[in-house]
Amino acid sequence: MGHSTVTGNTMTREDVLHTLSTNAKLLQIWAICPYGGMGPMLRRFLFGDDPIRPLSFTPNKPHAARMYLESLQSSAPHGILPLANASWSSSKPAHQKFYGHSYTAPTPRIHFLQQFGLACTKAFAIHLRRPTRTQQAPQASSGTARDRIV
Repeated sequence: MGHSTVTGNTMTREDVLHTLSTNAKLLQIWAICPYGGMGPMLRRFLFGDDPIRPLSFTPNKPHAARMYLESLQSSAPHGILPLANASWSSSKPAHQKFYGHSYTAPTPRIHFLQQFGLACTKAFAIHLRRPTRTQQAPQASSGTARDRIV
């Protein structure tokens, strides 16, 4: 972490958030549910939506609470997709009906949502195909290597 004297795995999450805050850096915590739903901070970043209910933090997480409050300030990036739509629609050629190289996405927002949905679907499929396995010691087997192969 920059000029920090802490090395290795000795920094707690609160230490990391404190170091970022001290250096005027912002860390936004984004959540995605298993079905591709977006958490409140990601929705704010992408769409500019304010969280329905504010997040709460335990008293032993003061830096997490401060980072959350700082990410709700107007200086934190938010609403990037409406901004991208407005910027693209004001600068696109008159004959261009769709965004990018797509014929199904008329705006940057729709293009992003399509790509985001595809990425979530691929990630979910990878998890289904390669489930995590617990580490176990190899079983001692009797017989020869040939018997184990056949």
